[in-house]
Amino acid sequence: MFAQFLQQLQKFWSGQSRSQRIVLVSLIIAAAVLIPIFIVWASTPTYAVAFSGLSEADAGAIVESLTTSNIPYQLRGTNTILVPSSQVYDVRLSMANQGLPSGGTVGFELFSGNTIGMTEFTQRVNYQRALEGELERTISSLNAIQAVRVHIVTPERTLLASDQAPTTASVTVQEKAGQHIDATQVQAITHLLASSVEGLKPENVVVVDMNGNLLASGQASEENLQLTKSDDRRMAETLASRDLKTKVQDILDKALGPNKSVVQASVVLDWTQRETTTQAFQPTESALRSVQTVTEVYTGTADNLAGIPGAATNLPQLSNTGTISGTSPVLYARRENTSNYEITEVNSKSVETPGQVKRISLSVLVDGVTDQAQLASMRSVISAAAGIDTLRGDTLAVESLTFDRSYYDTQAAQLKSDEQTQLYIQIGLVAAGVLLLLLILWYIMRLLSNLRLASAEAWTPILKPVSELTAPTSAAALPLGARSADSLAAGDMFSATQTGKVETMPEPKPQQPARPEFKLPKVEVSQAPTAEQEQIQQAIDQLAEDDPAALADVIQMWLKES
Repeated sequence: MFAQFLQQLQKFWSGQSRSQRIVLVSLIIAAAVLIPIFIVWASTPTYAVAFSGLSEADAGAIVESLTTSNIPYQLRGTNTILVPSSQVYDVRLSMANQGLPSGGTVGFELFSGNTIGMTEFTQRVNYQRALEGELERTISSLNAIQAVRVHIVTPERTLLASDQAPTTASVTVQEKAGQHIDATQVQAITHLLASSVEGLKPENVVVVDMNGNLLASGQASEENLQLTKSDDRRMAETLASRDLKTKVQDILDKALGPNKSVVQASVVLDWTQRETTTQAFQPTESALRSVQTVTEVYTGTADNLAGIPGAATNLPQLSNTGTISGTSPVLYARRENTSNYEITEVNSKSVETPGQVKRISLSVLVDGVTDQAQLASMRSVISAAAGIDTLRGDTLAVESLTFDRSYYDTQAAQLKSDEQTQLYIQIGLVAAGVLLLLLILWYIMRLLSNLRLASAEAWTPILKPVSELTAPTSAAALPLGARSADSLAAGDMFSATQTGKVETMPEPKPQQPARPEFKLPKVEVSQAPTAEQEQIQQAIDQLAEDDPAALADVIQMWLKES
């Protein structure tokens, strides 16, 4: 079997041209190289980043844990660890359960072990280490901080509170690239430490960055407060300017379209707190404050008058004639009327809250608007939308200018050209791939067809004509099997080889009377006959040539059965 296969393969190889042999060898070599590479690539797991930015201590601990757990990993530098992408989350959860990464610090897990036999001093030192580590982890979680170190100094307690030294702390922070810690964040760090350490006050916390800049001195708390207020005020002005710019830009985008205008706004807020007391008088308006009226009338004689006890009552009364008489009648009348009026006074007290708008500066550029009436209408609309007050000192500038869009047009054209080029490349690659695949399929089908034809040609016997066959006995007297065996034994038949050539015996054969040739009509089919059908047809032709009478009997029997 193997020898026949080798013989067929050798025959197929000898029937190929030189170019076909080169292509076939190239395909075999490419398959022998690419198939192992593909198998190795398919069996190799893909790695993803599990941890990055690790300290060397954390990286070593994680690598040791991964090695113990038989989890494959890869190192990228000394601070990045990669694991198979299917195990990233499992590894992270497992490491978090072990307290890794710890950020190069130790926290309260320091007390998770056995503390039997530990002295009081050792416990106090471990508590301070754990507290510093927990604070470092908390502060390092801020977005702008990459690394941090915390040192806490807790003095020994004294008998007298007046002699007790305060608790102090120092913080060293490392900012992330492109980020900066402002005064508000520094103040937040100081208050965070003061709230976490017993007896620590915010003014006793010193904050220093990696460049040695003093961010919080621990003394000038009032100065830090002023810096915080300044940052807040600057942020408020920025937000007000942004809100004004957005409001005006929306109006212009709806009126002119996008990218047709540019707006810049600047808002200055007044942070002065004022308290005003006003006192005003209105002379035209008066109010009655008080009224005094006195009326005295005395009638009758002096004998009937008692009066008020005192010296005035005992004095002699004057008569109408200017003489004093104690018997003449007493006539006395007194009337007094006093009215007091006040001018109306108005007192008012007002307190102005800081943060009022002090001045607005707004500049607007529009693209290609040359109509002055349109510019005037736009100016009035923008002034109303922005709340421009000329009495307050606000300024508004609206000008028309032709925008230079050559850069954007060039970039758009270049981008479109690159997209078209990329599209053509992709189409070419897909077409080349499809063409190559079709060529390979066509070549493989041709190879299979050649192999099938070669196999059919090798195993198909070629028969001699009936006129050349001779037999020692009569064809009608012997059966088909016996006659064929005798003919083969006498050498009168033929010898069929796998090469398809017929070798006849050189011996002379007696002439036999010619027999009529009988062949079955071949059935015309729409498709080409297969090798098996050709072999069956050739066997039937051979039977018709060898024993047409027997074949006729079989056909008659089939006809009778039908």
